[in-house]
Amino acid sequence: MTTLKDNVNALNELIINDETVKAMELFYSHDVEMQENEDKPRKGKETNIEHEKMILDTFKIVSTLINQAIDEEKNVVFSEWELLITNKETGKTARRVEVSVQQWHEGLIESEKFYYNRTPQKI
Repeated sequence: MTTLKDNVNALNELIINDETVKAMELFYSHDVEMQENEDKPRKGKETNIEHEKMILDTFKIVSTLINQAIDEEKNVVFSEWELLITNKETGKTARRVEVSVQQWHEGLIESEKFYYNRTPQKI
């Protein structure tokens, strides 16, 4: 039986290896809710995958995991990421640090909220 930590590590590896859509297909529940800061949550796996594909069509994102806390008892994961975001059209790159909070249930993410400064640091 895989543990929450096993699933989180597998998810992280996919994200770090630029396979975010695959990570979402494998580890997000059908009715997942994702939220950026205090924006209205996006509901549903397909809606969130389409949103991610739209972002990845415009930007190349290199993700580095900085720190992480996993609470197996409460099924919650806190992850701090550094993102290097390059606009594919202009070639301009910016840096963003964000924290995600994931609620897991039966091996899948039920909800995820991202906290970050909306204006990335230009490089």
